[in-house]
Parts: sequence; C-alpha cells; structure tokens
Amino acid sequence: MPIDVVVVGGGAMGLATAWWLAPQARVVLLERFAAGHHRGASHGDERIYRHLHVGRELTEMAIAADEGWARLERESGRVLRHQVGCVEQLEPADMETRAAAASKYGLAAEWVSAADAAVRWPGMRFGHDVLYQPDGGWVHASATLSALAELAVAGGAELRYEIPVESIDVVGDRARVVAGSTTYDADVVVVTAGAWTEQLVPDVPLPPLLTTEEHVYFFEPRQPLPTFLHRLECTRYGTPGPTGLYKVAEHHTGTVTTADTRTFAPDPDRQSRMEAYVAEWLPALEPAAVSTRTCLYTSTPTHAFHLARTGPIVVGTGFSGQGFKHTPEVARRLATLALS
Repeated sequence: MPIDVVVVGGGAMGLATAWWLAPQARVVLLERFAAGHHRGASHGDERIYRHLHVGRELTEMAIAADEGWARLERESGRVLRHQVGCVEQLEPADMETRAAAASKYGLAAEWVSAADAAVRWPGMRFGHDVLYQPDGGWVHASATLSALAELAVAGGAELRYEIPVESIDVVGDRARVVAGSTTYDADVVVVTAGAWTEQLVPDVPLPPLLTTEEHVYFFEPRQPLPTFLHRLECTRYGTPGPTGLYKVAEHHTGTVTTADTRTFAPDPDRQSRMEAYVAEWLPALEPAAVSTRTCLYTSTPTHAFHLARTGPIVVGTGFSGQGFKHTPEVARRLATLALS
C-alpha cells in the first residue's frame, strides 16, 4: 500500500522529490509562497551545468544526475540542458584535481593554454591556462521547475501553494504537519525548505547552516560566451540564459541574513565592483549591468549537501549555490530515504 508523504518546500528539490515519489506514494507538497516566487534559491532562468568538482562526492552526484536530467527532458518533452561548454580559470591545484576526476570517470576535459584560450574565446581574458569542460553549459532553471511541477501532478502528487507550515512534529512513528487550519498526518515528511529549514525542524540534528543574500548581475553580450568559473580574489561565474542576457556573479560573498530578514536591496558598491570586473575580464559584454537581483544561499560549513532521515523526517538542505545541477539525483536520494 502506498505511504503518505508530505513534502515541505516547493523549490527545485521539493518539486523534484515529489516527482520521484509520486508513482510510489500519496504525495502532498506544501509551499509557503506562490509558485515561482523569488524569495528563496530556486528562482531565475539559468544555472551552470557541469560535472567536475573538487570533491569526489559532488562529481559523482553530478554524473549520476545525468540519468535524471535525461528522464526529465524525455518525459516533459523539453530541452533543459544547453551544452555551450564551461571554461574554468581556477587555482592550478583545483583544476588538476578536476582534470584527474575527468580521467577517472571518463569525462571530457581539455587543458587550454592562456594564449590558445584567448584565440578560442576572444570575448574573455585569461591570466593563465584553463580547464575546459565541453559538456558543461547551463540549465534552463525556470523551465525545469515548470516541468517538475507538471510531471509531479501528472504522477498523482498534489501541489499546494501559499500554504505556510506552522509546525512539524513527530507523533509516535509518524509525522504531523500543521499548516493553517489543516493538519496532515503522514508516514514521512520531506523538508526541502532552504533557509527556512532550521525554524521548521528545530529538534532535528542538522549541521550548522549559514544563510547569505547573494547578488547576481545581467549584461548585454556583444558576442556569445560559454559558461565560466574564475577565481581571482573570489570566485566569479557567468552563464548565458534564455533571455539573451549574460549572468555574472560572485560566489559566497553575500551578506549573512535569514530567510525572513533579507533585504532584496541592491548593493551599488558591489555592482560597481562587478562592472569593473566585466570591463577588465569579459570584453564580450557591455560593462554596464542592465539588471540585478538577489537570491539566498544556505550552506553547511564544508559546503557539502545534508541529506538525512531522523525518524519520520527527511531533510535536504545546504545546497550552497551548487545544488541545481544536482537536482534530479538529490531528489532521487531524498525519495529513497523517504521510502526506506
């Protein structure tokens, strides 16, 4: 007999978990805000897609996620991944580690000298040799969320938006979720609530979680660019997307905040710094940002993902600006924990 599962949080991880679970369980997903809201970490149109990471676990998870991405594209009839390549200009030791991982797992990766890179990608500047992942690129994030929601519903899941969860409690060997005037009793609750996680499950063991408000900027391209990672005084990244604009941002430099006190306010000094960076390193882009927005990172101290079950409560959190590309595999693992 199917079990009852409540999924709390309707971003990428929650929707994907509902999609995985729907054929095997009675699933209700509760989301505090409207579908596609901009208060968390899953909104926006584009995310970088690549396989190689410094950590073995994230590389293996990214490889495993390919099967889920292929299934999602096949079942939804949408092209979600766009392989425009990913150029990494990082510390030599990090690139060596990634290159070794490419060799170990049979992934495509190519060392390109700074001189050759300048010829190959004239819209970028290079301070040293780079590592190129030809199968990297970007994921259409908003289309992914739409596809996940449609397929979860088609599989039998019920998605309920603008339903704030007030409490999650363990009652015997089951879980009770109170949301407004409705109480849900379930075999399992899966919490994928990002920056709201700690306040929803204060009694569940979690690693320390840090929430920061990060800023992203959009520029008009003069010519096409691949995605990139660049370590200078901090790590910056860039990606094209479906709107025709090119997104550039700093990674893990945001202001510490909470889910409910973040400001959404632009940062003129940060924008000036980003525009100066673009002018120096990305001549393919017009150096004046045409728009900006903020998003939330929720990170563990090691930036590792936290996926764990405690009694009838499963938690997935700590995706720290790296999670989206791993979404199908993270969701498969959360679904497995829920069904175990």
